[in-house]
Amino acid sequence: MRKRTEALSKRASVLCAMSLAAILSVGALAGCAADGQGASGSDSDPATMIAKTLVKTAANEMTLVDWDVTADDSPLTVSSDDPQFSDYVDDLRELTGFNIESLTMQVKVTEFAGAEIAATHENVKDNMYTIESLDAVVDGQSITYADGDFKKK
Repeated sequence: MRKRTEALSKRASVLCAMSLAAILSVGALAGCAADGQGASGSDSDPATMIAKTLVKTAANEMTLVDWDVTADDSPLTVSSDDPQFSDYVDDLRELTGFNIESLTMQVKVTEFAGAEIAATHENVKDNMYTIESLDAVVDGQSITYADGDFKKK
């Protein structure tokens, strides 16, 4: 019984040490960005940080959607006012934690050949989406984005 207690105690100590190391690593990375090593001054204002988070989350979430559109529908207007996109905008609210009061994006749709389905030998087409512009009101702030805004200069 004593060996088992010692083993559990040792395992708990190792887990605690690993957790502490992870917390310190995150703190060190945040400190680098805060002192200007990893971020420029203009990138740290709240509107820019909200815009970056919203655009990156929106782009990542687009890889999971099936809007039944083609390249012929490009540019696609994704709007919080359009019922077709209500689930998508609700997902963005949940994922970001933002109060997205309104959202309008112009999205370029590019079709590409996906994998072949082995059983039917059917070639599947899939879409790639690129956010060309975004206008939103988030947590009472007006947010705008145009493709390329966040690229380093």
